[in-house]
Amino acid sequence: MKKAISLLLVLVMVGMITGCGGSEAVHTSAEAQEEENITESDTGEENAEGGKAEENAGEESTGEDAQTDVNEEKTNATVAQVEIDEETKNELAIELLKEQEMDTSVLENTRATKGCTFTLPDTFEESEDMPGMYVTKRYPIDASTIYYVALDQDVALQLMTEETFKEQAESDFRQAYNEDIEVVIDSFERIRIDGYPAFRILCHYEVNGIEITQLEYAINADKSYVITYSQTGDYDRMEEYEASAETIRLEY
Repeated sequence: MKKAISLLLVLVMVGMITGCGGSEAVHTSAEAQEEENITESDTGEENAEGGKAEENAGEESTGEDAQTDVNEEKTNATVAQVEIDEETKNELAIELLKEQEMDTSVLENTRATKGCTFTLPDTFEESEDMPGMYVTKRYPIDASTIYYVALDQDVALQLMTEETFKEQAESDFRQAYNEDIEVVIDSFERIRIDGYPAFRILCHYEVNGIEITQLEYAINADKSYVITYSQTGDYDRMEEYEASAETIRLEY
């Protein structure tokens, strides 16, 4: 159980800090049956009113064509809006950073990076289940994990605050677990790693009676690098995590 929870929590937190996420519509068997019943009912009504439908065929066709044109216009407008939003996202983020007098140095760092390195604690090794995940040699008995991921640059990441981090984390947990989980921020710091703006966030929360503590580093360079150190209440590896974090460096 700890294994499943620790893996999901890490992914939720990384998804939150990078602004990733999405949803799919899923039809249950009950919904499918209801749709089938509606279809059968509609078919019966159509058969009963067949004559009337034929008499009004031309008029209905004209109405359907007009509605189709309207729908196409709405769809095209929506697609255009999405494209505009994507193109102007960084520009809007830059404007907000300047207006709020926040750190804009991320705009000045144009040097290409190849990745991020850090020294693993001796008791950790690479996981066979997930790329970028490192687990203890006693995993899942000791469900402590270290997770590293590199993503595309996101200038908007620099707008993150302690309040937005907490709100988004609790919202993502609510979607994942369908319950309210309070995220307690122990510290939220804006730091620099190898000259790049970064965040150091220490927080804790409880899920299904399991206490989780996470230490997260997010570096905003030409790419976004996130390293998340996690532990359960049964183990205290924070000293090892802090020592590992001190070795975080960017590769060029």
